[in-house]
Amino acid sequence: MPPQTKGFKVLEVKNVKKVYGNHIALKSLSFTAEDGRIVGFLGPNGAGKTTAMNIFSGFFAPTEGSVKICGFDLRHDRKPALMNTGYLPENPPLYPEMTVKEYLCFCAGLKGLCGMKGRAEAERLSELTGTVSEAHKLIGQLSKGTKQRVAIAGTLAGAPGLLLLDEPTNGLDPGQTAAFKRLLTDQKKAGATVIVSSHILSQISAVCDEMLILNRGRLIASGTASFFEKKLSGDGKLRLDIPASGQECEAALKALGSFCEIVYEGKAPSGASTFVITEHGKDIRKELFDAVAAAGLYIERLVPAGRTLEEIYLGMIEASEAEFEKAQKRVEQRLKEREEKGADDEDDLF
Repeated sequence: MPPQTKGFKVLEVKNVKKVYGNHIALKSLSFTAEDGRIVGFLGPNGAGKTTAMNIFSGFFAPTEGSVKICGFDLRHDRKPALMNTGYLPENPPLYPEMTVKEYLCFCAGLKGLCGMKGRAEAERLSELTGTVSEAHKLIGQLSKGTKQRVAIAGTLAGAPGLLLLDEPTNGLDPGQTAAFKRLLTDQKKAGATVIVSSHILSQISAVCDEMLILNRGRLIASGTASFFEKKLSGDGKLRLDIPASGQECEAALKALGSFCEIVYEGKAPSGASTFVITEHGKDIRKELFDAVAAAGLYIERLVPAGRTLEEIYLGMIEASEAEFEKAQKRVEQRLKEREEKGADDEDDLF
């Protein structure tokens, strides 16, 4: 990997478009990912995530646009670009007749690590992914979750600067998924840039520095998880439940009134008193806990008052679907008008 400075652009995607016949799988996709960042690619099935991953990995060529990896143009400097890339497709091409160790040595060899270096790399990868005890087992005899961990291990061969992980938690149980998230964090600390796709927001949102939401091949939103939660989910409002009378709670919370607004909402189903707190540019959680404890009370529940991140995500998908349907109707109307006029031009209707 070439020498890096802070903010080094590991992946640069510019105006990428992919067309299959009359179907636009990706349209004008542009973004950059810097070193030491985890970027989540989110969207429903068919949104274009896998197509994008196949283009970033060099498996597909874009119809239009460019992709640079560690400064190397994927079209013109393919070999150095891919040597800096580790790719885990949605359905990893594992070899069932190989042992885990043989497969990892093979992956290491693809990155130029052969002989003793290759065997040392295979051991390192097994330790990283918890597959040491399976080293001499045939891949074809492993469980689905263990096969997925082996595939992830192979992706990490050679410590590439860019990791492309398409639906990486497929087949993993909750414990393995938690271990995978820790692995992602470790790779980030080591300076790797990770692009991880999923249609399940909760599986990756907690570890992502940024999220890109796709639908129908279009980038419909981007930002950090905190951006979506704070800016789109109530703008910093909190819902607070305290199991005590409204008067007791108001007395305990009175001291916080100088830097936040507190509104009593009534009783929660549990019988606790519910308040909505609007922060004024300050995180008040520490002062809140201290004030409640000083009054001899405790907090039963403290959650964002607006929509959840999952609700925001689904709302964006629904909104983009509605916009797409409107665009489709406009296109159909234009086609009809062209047929009536006998026009034969083939402009991009979208």
